[in-house]
Amino acid sequence: TLEAAIDVLNNLGRVIVCGYISQYNTDEAYGIRNMIKVLFKQLSIRGFHVPDLVEEYGAKHQKDVTTWLLNKEFIYKEDITEGLDNAPDALVNLFTGKVFGKGIIKIADL
Repeated sequence: TLEAAIDVLNNLGRVIVCGYISQYNTDEAYGIRNMIKVLFKQLSIRGFHVPDLVEEYGAKHQKDVTTWLLNKEFIYKEDITEGLDNAPDALVNLFTGKVFGKGIIKIADL
């Protein structure tokens, strides 16, 4: 995805990086093949770590996201795994990038 974004970014474009959950437990991280374009387009790539931002932005985030969800302004997809017996597979899927959207393990109907 980052390679595709780099290809279409305008000069002086900015990219934020957070996540990479599929890379957390691998010994062979994948490379980005078009990094030369970062130089020629003068792009900025900056990472951030969510726990570092909670104190400053946490309360506002909770208020804003709650409002957006209630007003259906923020739509998300759920990747639901049925049953506690399937939880290990769901966790493996999360860490290998196979989960699309919010990962949920459903253990009972309410």
